[in-house]
Formats: sequence, structure tokens, C-alpha cells
Amino acid sequence: MTNLESVGSLPRESLLALVWTSFSVACLLVILRTAIRLKFMARLTMEDYWIFLALATLLTSCVLQTIQLPNVYFMLATIAGVIPISADLIASVEAYLRFEFAIMLLFWTVLWCVKASFLALYYKLFRELQIYRRLWYILAAFTLLAYVGCWITLATSCHPITNFFKFNQCNTARDIWASRLSVYYSTAIDIFTDLCMMAMPIKLIYNLQISLKQKAGLVCVFSLCFVMIIFAIIRAKQILVEQYFVNLVLLEVWSTLTSAISVVVGCLPAFKSLIANRAATRSNHGYSSRSRDIVNSNGKLRRTSIPLDSFSNDKKRANEWHSNATDSQEDMVKPDDVHAIRVKNDVTVSYDDMDGPHPIYQNKSTDF
Repeated sequence: MTNLESVGSLPRESLLALVWTSFSVACLLVILRTAIRLKFMARLTMEDYWIFLALATLLTSCVLQTIQLPNVYFMLATIAGVIPISADLIASVEAYLRFEFAIMLLFWTVLWCVKASFLALYYKLFRELQIYRRLWYILAAFTLLAYVGCWITLATSCHPITNFFKFNQCNTARDIWASRLSVYYSTAIDIFTDLCMMAMPIKLIYNLQISLKQKAGLVCVFSLCFVMIIFAIIRAKQILVEQYFVNLVLLEVWSTLTSAISVVVGCLPAFKSLIANRAATRSNHGYSSRSRDIVNSNGKLRRTSIPLDSFSNDKKRANEWHSNATDSQEDMVKPDDVHAIRVKNDVTVSYDDMDGPHPIYQNKSTDF
């Protein structure tokens, strides 16, 4: 039994640990994503439900892979000569084919659920942009048809389809060609749709009136699909071999990693909200610390800025400090403090129109 489980590129227990570790990481990221969304948005949207469906599909796939592993290692042990060829080999191969057919469909479903999550995100971004909305409908329709195409190419990779689940029945030249076509098509269309989703918002990001750092952050978010593309290519290389014999263990490894990584990538955009919120909090805290007290050249502490919520209480003080009460740029510094530093911030407080001017402030807006 020990020799049976140690054959292949990875021992059975190690492969089993990899499968469920990958799912656990994906599940943890989904939980964190959900917590972040509920904290900052107080509700879930369609993109979240697509991620939930992807995680549920990944769980189903992991369960089927766990059930399938004994058949995988029985076939590997037979091929390696660890155990003799017997009638049990036929039953193991046919059981493996049934599970593998379902696992393949679940694998594509996970990937396309993540794509649907990104499309749901784009739907909100492009809601008021007519041209982008039309492009979104085209891309969404194309993505759906591409998913249907994956099912069709898999179903036609063995003729008739019932032979797919029978021992040594899909070995004709036509079946081998159709099987390789299914792999080429699913991999190529997966990569192409990812590239389309990454390219779609590029012009919009370029035209946004935001800082270069913020643009770079958005580009990184929408470029996460590159990770999925890399894993898709590696997985395809495990299937497309010249000898027509697939390393079954490595196929399981990269299929699991690809689907789990796709769920992780689908969760990462939500973390940008957390990072941005913490960055803003640190920035506000730093500003508050700098605006409290500083030491002037005489070694005395002096207040350099006035909080907005205390502005009404400082009107009287400002009026006493300045002989010109109509000046809209208040120094907020005593005249006898010759070493004082004048501070001007970029916060603008706007007031509604009134019947007459305020006795202290004549302008409608005051810059701090």
C-alpha cells in the first residue's frame, strides 16, 4: 500500500494536502474579502456572489479530486510496474474518466465565475459611459460564448461522447486531434478573455484626473489577470505532451493551483479599499500631529493650524489678532510673534448665499 501511494511525481498524501491547502487559502481570502466589503459598503453586490459561486465550485472540484485520487495512483502504480496489470485497471480508468470529465467542467466554471465577477465590477464602473457600456455587453457576450465553447470542445473530444468514459476507446487519430484542440481552445480563449478584461479600462484610467500613484494602483488591480494567465499556460504545458501521455499528478497539481489562484485574484481588488482607507487614515493622523504644536526659533510651542470644527470658536480670536477683518486669508498668528510661520492649507469651506455679509468674513469662501 505504501508503494502504491508513493508513485508519481508527488506522494498521494502530499497531493491531498496541496489540494485542501489551496482551497483553504482561497476560502480565507473570500472570507476576508466579504468582511472588507461589509465594513466599507455594508452590503454585498453581484461581483461578491460570483466569487461565492466560484468558491463553491472549487470546493466541489476538491471533493471530487479527493475521491478520484485512489484511481489515479492505482493507474500510476500499474504503469510503473509496482502492481501487475489486472481487470481492476479497466474499472479504475473508467472511474477516473468520469471524475475527470466533471472536474474539467468545474475547473472552467471556477475560472469563468471569476471573470464574471470582474465583469460585474466593470458594469458599475461603466454605467454612465455609453461607449464603454456597449463594449461591456460585447465582452460579456463573448465571454459567455467562450465558456459554452469549452463545454462543446470537451464533449466532442471523443466521438461518440459515450466513449469518453470507456477504457481505451478515445485513441483514434481524430479523437487525439479533437482532444488537443479542446486544450488549445480552452487555454487560448481563457487567456484572450483575460487580456480583454485587462485592456478594457486602460483608456479610462489614463483619462482619470487622479495622481500617477493612484493610476498605478488601478493598473495593478486590473492587471491581476496576468497571474491567472501564467498558471493557465503552465497547466496547458502539462497536458500538451508529444507522447500523448499526461503526467496525471502534475495535471492535478496545476489544475488545483490555477483554479485556487483565480479565486484569490478575484478577491484581491477588494483589498484595495482597505489599503486606501488605511493610507488615508495614516495621512490624516500625520496631518493632525503636524498641525497641533511646533517649536519656534525661541523654543516656545505655538499652534500652527485651526481644526475646522473649532473654526467658529476662533473667529473672535482672529478678529482680535488682525486689524483687517475683511482679509479672507487668516494668518491666525499673534502680531508680536515675529518668528511665527504662516500656514496655508488646501481645505476650502463654502458657505451658502446670505442676505448680507458676515460682520467678520466678507468673502463667500475661506481657504485654510
